[in-house]
Amino acid sequence: MAAVSTIAVLTGQLGTGTAATAAAQDTGSLDRLVGLLAERLETADTVAAVKWATAEREGTRPVIDDPAREAVIYDAMARLGAQRDLPDAWVRQVFQGQIEANKLVQRGLVTLWSNGAASAPAPTVDLTAIRPVIDRVNGEIIDELAGKRAELDAPDCAARLASSVLDTVSERHSDPLHQAALVRAAAPLCER
Repeated sequence: MAAVSTIAVLTGQLGTGTAATAAAQDTGSLDRLVGLLAERLETADTVAAVKWATAEREGTRPVIDDPAREAVIYDAMARLGAQRDLPDAWVRQVFQGQIEANKLVQRGLVTLWSNGAASAPAPTVDLTAIRPVIDRVNGEIIDELAGKRAELDAPDCAARLASSVLDTVSERHSDPLHQAALVRAAAPLCER
Protein backbone atom coordinates (compact mmCIF):
# COMPACT_ATOMS: atom_id res chain seq x y z
CA MET A 1 0.00 0.00 0.00
CA ALA A 2 1.30 3.44 -0.77
CA ALA A 3 2.27 5.42 2.29
CA VAL A 4 -0.80 6.96 3.82
CA SER A 5 -0.88 10.68 4.33
CA THR A 6 -0.25 11.41 7.98
CA ILE A 7 -2.73 14.26 7.76
CA ALA A 8 -5.40 11.87 6.49
CA VAL A 9 -4.62 9.42 9.29
CA LEU A 10 -4.63 12.10 11.96
CA THR A 11 -7.83 13.74 10.78
CA GLY A 12 -9.67 10.44 10.41
CA GLN A 13 -10.33 10.85 6.69
CA LEU A 14 -9.64 7.19 6.00
CA GLY A 15 -12.11 4.37 5.95
CA THR A 16 -15.18 6.21 7.22
CA GLY A 17 -18.16 8.13 5.98
CA THR A 18 -18.70 6.69 2.49
CA ALA A 19 -22.14 5.89 1.15
CA ALA A 20 -21.03 2.29 0.64
CA THR A 21 -20.00 2.09 4.29
CA ALA A 22 -23.36 3.46 5.42
CA ALA A 23 -25.18 0.98 3.18
CA ALA A 24 -23.03 -1.85 4.53
CA GLN A 25 -24.18 -0.99 8.04
CA ASP A 26 -27.78 -1.61 7.03
CA THR A 27 -27.21 -4.88 5.11
CA GLY A 28 -25.49 -6.82 7.87
CA SER A 29 -22.14 -6.86 6.11
CA LEU A 30 -18.89 -6.58 8.02
CA ASP A 31 -17.47 -3.94 5.64
CA ARG A 32 -17.41 -1.11 8.18
CA LEU A 33 -15.70 -3.28 10.79
CA VAL A 34 -13.08 -4.49 8.30
CA GLY A 35 -12.65 -0.90 7.09
CA LEU A 36 -11.82 0.10 10.65
CA LEU A 37 -9.27 -2.72 10.87
CA ALA A 38 -7.68 -1.40 7.68
CA GLU A 39 -7.73 2.14 9.02
CA ARG A 40 -5.95 1.00 12.17
CA LEU A 41 -3.40 -0.85 10.04
CA GLU A 42 -2.71 2.31 8.06
CA THR A 43 -1.17 3.83 11.18
CA ALA A 44 1.49 1.10 11.19
CA ASP A 45 3.39 2.78 8.36
CA THR A 46 3.75 6.00 10.34
CA VAL A 47 4.56 4.13 13.56
CA ALA A 48 7.28 2.18 11.75
CA ALA A 49 8.74 5.38 10.29
CA VAL A 50 8.83 7.01 13.74
CA LYS A 51 10.48 3.97 15.29
CA TRP A 52 12.96 3.81 12.42
CA ALA A 53 13.92 7.50 12.79
CA THR A 54 14.26 7.12 16.55
CA ALA A 55 16.51 4.08 16.16
CA GLU A 56 18.65 5.86 13.59
CA ARG A 57 19.16 8.81 15.96
CA GLU A 58 20.06 6.43 18.79
CA GLY A 59 22.19 4.11 16.67
CA THR A 60 20.04 1.07 17.49
CA ARG A 61 17.58 -1.23 15.73
CA PRO A 62 13.93 -0.20 15.79
CA VAL A 63 12.01 -1.72 18.68
CA ILE A 64 8.69 -3.02 17.41
CA ASP A 65 7.33 -4.77 20.50
CA ASP A 66 6.02 -2.65 23.38
CA PRO A 67 4.53 -5.09 25.90
CA ALA A 68 3.64 -2.34 28.38
CA ARG A 69 1.68 -0.33 25.79
CA GLU A 70 0.07 -3.51 24.46
CA ALA A 71 -1.11 -4.47 27.98
CA VAL A 72 -2.64 -1.00 28.41
CA ILE A 73 -4.57 -1.44 25.14
CA TYR A 74 -5.77 -4.94 26.04
CA ASP A 75 -6.98 -3.80 29.46
CA ALA A 76 -8.63 -0.61 28.16
CA MET A 77 -10.42 -2.43 25.35
CA ALA A 78 -11.53 -5.22 27.69
CA ARG A 79 -13.04 -2.59 30.03
CA LEU A 80 -14.72 -0.81 27.12
CA GLY A 81 -15.97 -4.12 25.75
CA ALA A 82 -17.38 -5.10 29.17
CA GLN A 83 -19.48 -1.92 29.06
CA ARG A 84 -21.04 -3.33 25.89
CA ASP A 85 -21.41 -6.89 27.25
CA LEU A 86 -18.60 -8.25 25.05
CA PRO A 87 -16.67 -11.25 26.38
CA ASP A 88 -13.31 -10.24 27.87
CA ALA A 89 -11.33 -13.09 26.28
CA TRP A 90 -12.77 -12.37 22.82
CA VAL A 91 -12.06 -8.63 23.02
CA ARG A 92 -8.48 -9.34 24.05
CA GLN A 93 -8.17 -11.87 21.21
CA VAL A 94 -9.49 -9.35 18.67
CA PHE A 95 -7.08 -6.66 19.83
CA GLN A 96 -4.19 -9.09 19.92
CA GLY A 97 -4.98 -9.62 16.24
CA GLN A 98 -4.89 -5.86 15.66
CA ILE A 99 -1.59 -5.40 17.46
CA GLU A 100 0.07 -8.41 15.83
CA ALA A 101 -1.11 -7.23 12.39
CA ASN A 102 0.36 -3.79 13.04
CA LYS A 103 3.64 -5.34 14.15
CA LEU A 104 3.64 -7.48 11.00
CA VAL A 105 3.52 -4.31 8.89
CA GLN A 106 6.13 -2.57 11.02
CA ARG A 107 8.52 -5.53 10.82
CA GLY A 108 7.98 -5.83 7.08
CA LEU A 109 8.73 -2.16 6.49
CA VAL A 110 11.77 -2.19 8.78
CA THR A 111 13.10 -5.20 6.87
CA LEU A 112 12.61 -3.38 3.54
CA TRP A 113 14.34 -0.29 4.85
CA SER A 114 17.16 -2.28 6.49
CA ASN A 115 17.86 -4.12 3.24
CA GLY A 116 17.79 -0.92 1.20
CA ALA A 117 14.81 -2.16 -0.84
CA ALA A 118 13.01 1.09 -0.03
CA SER A 119 13.75 4.31 1.79
CA ALA A 120 12.07 5.04 5.07
CA PRO A 121 9.91 8.15 4.94
CA ALA A 122 10.78 10.93 7.31
CA PRO A 123 8.05 11.01 9.94
CA THR A 124 6.25 14.31 10.38
CA VAL A 125 4.73 13.34 13.73
CA ASP A 126 5.75 11.34 16.77
CA LEU A 127 4.01 8.45 18.48
CA THR A 128 2.10 10.75 20.82
CA ALA A 129 0.30 12.16 17.76
CA ILE A 130 -0.53 8.70 16.39
CA ARG A 131 -1.83 7.16 19.61
CA PRO A 132 -5.04 9.23 19.73
CA VAL A 133 -5.83 8.03 16.21
CA ILE A 134 -5.27 4.41 17.26
CA ASP A 135 -7.32 4.94 20.42
CA ARG A 136 -10.21 6.45 18.43
CA VAL A 137 -10.24 3.59 15.93
CA ASN A 138 -9.99 1.04 18.76
CA GLY A 139 -13.12 2.52 20.32
CA GLU A 140 -14.92 2.41 16.98
CA ILE A 141 -13.90 -1.24 16.58
CA ILE A 142 -15.46 -2.00 19.97
CA ASP A 143 -18.65 -0.22 18.89
CA GLU A 144 -18.76 -2.29 15.69
CA LEU A 145 -18.10 -5.53 17.59
CA ALA A 146 -21.06 -4.73 19.81
CA GLY A 147 -23.24 -3.69 16.89
CA LYS A 148 -22.37 -6.70 14.74
CA ARG A 149 -22.56 -9.45 17.37
CA ALA A 150 -25.27 -11.33 15.49
CA GLU A 151 -23.24 -11.35 12.27
CA LEU A 152 -20.05 -12.30 14.14
CA ASP A 153 -21.82 -15.17 15.89
CA ALA A 154 -23.58 -16.42 12.75
CA PRO A 155 -22.52 -19.64 11.00
CA ASP A 156 -21.70 -17.62 7.87
CA CYS A 157 -19.37 -15.23 9.72
CA ALA A 158 -16.24 -16.51 7.97
CA ALA A 159 -17.83 -16.08 4.53
CA ARG A 160 -19.05 -12.57 5.34
CA LEU A 161 -15.65 -11.69 6.77
CA ALA A 162 -13.79 -13.03 3.72
CA SER A 163 -16.06 -11.02 1.42
CA SER A 164 -15.47 -7.84 3.41
CA VAL A 165 -11.71 -8.39 3.54
CA LEU A 166 -11.59 -8.94 -0.24
CA ASP A 167 -13.71 -5.83 -0.85
CA THR A 168 -11.49 -3.76 1.44
CA VAL A 169 -8.29 -5.01 -0.18
CA SER A 170 -9.71 -4.25 -3.63
CA GLU A 171 -10.90 -0.80 -2.58
CA ARG A 172 -7.65 0.23 -0.91
CA HIS A 173 -5.24 -1.32 -3.47
CA SER A 174 -3.00 -2.60 -0.72
CA ASP A 175 0.26 -4.43 -1.28
CA PRO A 176 0.85 -8.05 -0.15
CA LEU A 177 2.31 -6.97 3.22
CA HIS A 178 -0.78 -4.96 4.13
CA GLN A 179 -3.08 -7.62 2.67
CA ALA A 180 -1.53 -10.28 4.89
CA ALA A 181 -1.75 -7.96 7.88
CA LEU A 182 -5.43 -7.26 7.23
CA VAL A 183 -6.14 -11.00 7.10
CA ARG A 184 -4.24 -11.37 10.40
CA ALA A 185 -6.26 -8.53 11.94
CA ALA A 186 -9.58 -9.96 10.76
CA ALA A 187 -8.98 -13.62 11.62
CA PRO A 188 -10.03 -13.45 15.30
CA LEU A 189 -13.38 -11.79 14.62
CA CYS A 190 -15.34 -15.00 14.03
CA GLU A 191 -13.50 -17.05 16.67
CA ARG A 192 -15.80 -16.74 19.67
